[in-house]
Amino acid sequence: MDFKRIPILLGSFALLTSSTCFAADNLKEMFSQGSVNGELRSYYYDRDFDSTQKEREDYATGGLFGYKSAALKGVSFGVTFATVNDTGSSDGKAVYGLLPKDQNGNHDSVTRMQEIYVQGQWLNTTLKYGGQMINTPFMNGNDIRLLPKSYKGASVINKSIPNLELQGYFITGYMGWADDDYMQVSDSAAKTADENKPMLIGGAKYKLPVNVLDVSAEGWLYSMSDVMDMTYYKVTAAKQLGDFKLSLEPTYFTQKSKGDELAGNLDSDQIGVAAGASAYGVSLNAYYAKTGDTNLLTPWGDSRVINQQVLASQFAKEEAIAAKIGYDFGQLGLKGLSAYVLYGVYNAPEINGKTTDANEMNYNIQYDFGKNFGGILDGFSVRARYAVIDNKDADDYTDTRIYLRYTFALAGK
Repeated sequence: MDFKRIPILLGSFALLTSSTCFAADNLKEMFSQGSVNGELRSYYYDRDFDSTQKEREDYATGGLFGYKSAALKGVSFGVTFATVNDTGSSDGKAVYGLLPKDQNGNHDSVTRMQEIYVQGQWLNTTLKYGGQMINTPFMNGNDIRLLPKSYKGASVINKSIPNLELQGYFITGYMGWADDDYMQVSDSAAKTADENKPMLIGGAKYKLPVNVLDVSAEGWLYSMSDVMDMTYYKVTAAKQLGDFKLSLEPTYFTQKSKGDELAGNLDSDQIGVAAGASAYGVSLNAYYAKTGDTNLLTPWGDSRVINQQVLASQFAKEEAIAAKIGYDFGQLGLKGLSAYVLYGVYNAPEINGKTTDANEMNYNIQYDFGKNFGGILDGFSVRARYAVIDNKDADDYTDTRIYLRYTFALAGK
């Protein structure tokens, strides 16, 4: 890795979607009082196998740049441009996935329309139509590459009842990390070859109005004709006891194919729990997950119980455990600096003489310059991650990731 190239990686633009816009009285104010939010990103990803399997490497610069108008009579507009560009990746190495591939399979670049939508807000309800980034447990931005995923369709979010949030989605299009345009959403799960199968989503999130504990619960339904039905449930509970904070998150979800089973036979579930304790800058977390009879289908981002840098709890009849210890160096006066290590073990029965048994060790360190310096460095952060993956019946490998990010926001007049 040539670290001398890192400074030149701060290149394009990116949107952080939530921003506050003023209310406008006319069309001129609607656009002059809009806001601009963005994020510049420069990432380096490398995967090095112990065997002769080809090493993967992407050196990419880009991000998102977005504009949202002020609201006029509750109506506003938003647009986001996104770009990811090759910054000298070696074509002697395979494409990792930050960048698209050209017709020869080499590293390429792409600029695209990440979002373009019209939004209406009335009576504690937000309606949005068009290309947009959404956030549900199993359909979201899945922001682990240089560009997040995006979706086309309609959404509605209602907050009329105190402590209750209701959400609904009708999704027809999907755009992955390095795609240049939307595809049919069902084609991202299976090559249907005929008409599109939209994804229907309904969800509810409720925060219990109690003081003794901080407790919230959420439930979701997903349905795609001739592909699958899915349910998802999670409870989050936290309690502050003096300097100590305790947390517990039980999760359960199901997936079951239906109709023509265009994505194959799905008949699975996952049950698990995450528990945590923190005090004096130290955090301890433990995880357990057990998966049902078939592999999980997760092409649009997910909320599996265990998600590491590379591996996750996802394979048929798999049991997985993980433990994490982290430290916030702000306790020592180094505000913005934090680190953690995370170790996971995955065990599954043999299928045709092979198993997906594996373990993964993660090392993570990151620094947010804005928390210590402010000014022009506010919004700038750097992060380094390293993973060691040992597979029982497959190649072992290491995975390295470097992130440079700079976020900014410009309000309207």
